[in-house]
Amino acid sequence: MRSSVTVDRRGIVAAVAATFALSGCSAIQLPSGTATLDPIAFFTGKSSGRGSLDTLIASPVDVTVESVGTPVPGGLRLVQRIREGSKRPRVRVWIIRKGEDGVYSGTLTDAKGEVWMRTQGPIASITYHTPSGLRIDQQLALQQDGRTILNRLEARRFGIRLAVLNETIRK
Repeated sequence: MRSSVTVDRRGIVAAVAATFALSGCSAIQLPSGTATLDPIAFFTGKSSGRGSLDTLIASPVDVTVESVGTPVPGGLRLVQRIREGSKRPRVRVWIIRKGEDGVYSGTLTDAKGEVWMRTQGPIASITYHTPSGLRIDQQLALQQDGRTILNRLEARRFGIRLAVLNETIRK
């Protein structure tokens, strides 16, 4: 259940930190300072990510993502080439549109329906469902250098966490 209560930046950062502490994950380093994440600005141009995908039923695998973001009217088109372990590379495409008050919406080739992103300061939270019925919850944390984002993605079905991706994305 989501709350409609407005929380200041410190409250959001504390909530995210508590969530990771309770889940036993220390992969996301919460940023310090006053950086503000603008996903359209950050992902315009080239970026690359390296991380590890840990699933409930298999050993962790390395993941690399090469991205190119191109401005489009009202937002950004982000094309990502993803390599996951020994699987064949695949391509996915995001269309991100900026809304008001730190809310973004868009589409993703891996998603069923709309994708929603909410930013507050250096943190972005993304939620969507896949065509196979997984719920994806993703957190992005812009680091103090302004050129690095730590990404944590969790895939769940029926409330059970099936996979976790921890990735470092760099401009």
